[in-house]
Amino acid sequence: MRFVYFLLLTLVALSGKGQSERVSVSISRNDSKTTYRTSDPFNSFNIEIRGTIEVSDDDRDIISMSNDGYFEVTKTSFGTRRTIKITREGSVLIKRYYEGRTEINFDPEGRKWLAEVLPEVVRTTTIAADSRVNRFFAKGGTQAVLNEIEAIKSDHVKSHYARLLMKKPVLEKDYEAVVLKVTGNMNSDHYLSEFLQDNLDRFLKNKDAAVAVFTVTNKMNSDHYKTQVIKEALRVQPASIESVKVALASAAKINSDHYKTEVLTSLMQQRNLTDDVVTEMINTSKSINSDHYRSVVLRKALERDLSPTAHQRTVESVKDINSDHYKSEVIRSMIGQAIDEKVLNELLPVTQSIKSDHYRTEVLTRLLERQHLSDAGFKLVLESASGMGSDHYKSQVYKSATDRSEITEANVTAVLQAARSISSDHYLTEVLTQLAPRVRNGSESLKNTYRDVARKIGSETYYGRALRALDR
Repeated sequence: MRFVYFLLLTLVALSGKGQSERVSVSISRNDSKTTYRTSDPFNSFNIEIRGTIEVSDDDRDIISMSNDGYFEVTKTSFGTRRTIKITREGSVLIKRYYEGRTEINFDPEGRKWLAEVLPEVVRTTTIAADSRVNRFFAKGGTQAVLNEIEAIKSDHVKSHYARLLMKKPVLEKDYEAVVLKVTGNMNSDHYLSEFLQDNLDRFLKNKDAAVAVFTVTNKMNSDHYKTQVIKEALRVQPASIESVKVALASAAKINSDHYKTEVLTSLMQQRNLTDDVVTEMINTSKSINSDHYRSVVLRKALERDLSPTAHQRTVESVKDINSDHYKSEVIRSMIGQAIDEKVLNELLPVTQSIKSDHYRTEVLTRLLERQHLSDAGFKLVLESASGMGSDHYKSQVYKSATDRSEITEANVTAVLQAARSISSDHYLTEVLTQLAPRVRNGSESLKNTYRDVARKIGSETYYGRALRALDR
């Protein structure tokens, strides 16, 4: 069964004259053979390999290969084509050298050209990668392998060498250097995220390496891969506050509202967050355009015990939500807990931006039920209700205001004055009859205000009902 894997990567390198030169790189595989091809406007490079191949310590000769081994390299430069083919017959390697279609004796020209081209081949492919990593590690440890990885241009090959390195007994103190040097000039987010995720359980054991992991996500262009790495890192082990700050900076650069929300909500699940960090997360939510996703982030933040500053940032973010549904959803979550009076005074005017009478009523009645309101705050709630078009919803808010146990005479007067905005005799009478018991025990001035508002009622039946409620 034949399986073909194809990867096409276009690299741009600046020439000495400042002009750009495009280099095309492709890798194809089937069950037995791997082919590497590179080309630019002047050169092409084709390599075919099969089996296991070993190179000399100076990377200039092929010294052994498995029984099924095969190696072929062809390079065309400015119209000149040269090829070397190496096979195994028994225990002997057969090496052939061609210039164009003409076979030339391998020694000395073929051997000389192989010595020139093979160092480039081993850094362009995964040929002899295992033995080379073993050799470098034996001579110079982790740093020696990292130096070789930095010299490799292909992200595919770089990733392969990094994977082999992490199979070695790399010391924990070297994890940070491994993270930074392997990913330092790696362009592919795919290979970068694959390398990090494969080794998170080790990297996150070291504080500096953990911070380095989150730092690397900052350079990733793909929102998908960036989110994958951050979420997986947070799942594997709780992050330090330093790591969270770095991850938050990375999240701020995510363009996708979906992925940004995933990262922010994952970060908010961390237990060691400081108030400053949570406040910055809420501030970051302002860059989310989607009302839905912004509300998800804000409601997640509101599950925490927030400071007045964090609540203020929440109010600022809520202001920019256009959807009445999501705006009211966040505000209702916010007022489910006690709010600082200054923050509450900033929040109340925001309720007036809710266009839907239904949603505005939900918010205002919840405010009246859950929050301790100053006289000024109480009037702002009534003012917001007065701006609604529906007498039905207005009456609901005014009746909720009347139900408050700590209502003062000044509050009752404020409700009476606000009730003047109700046009419907039916709803105005409902509000007045509910207020009547509180007015009955109040001052004469309060009773006069009640009677004055009742005169707005055009129906004699409803007017009489309102006055009888006061005189009981």
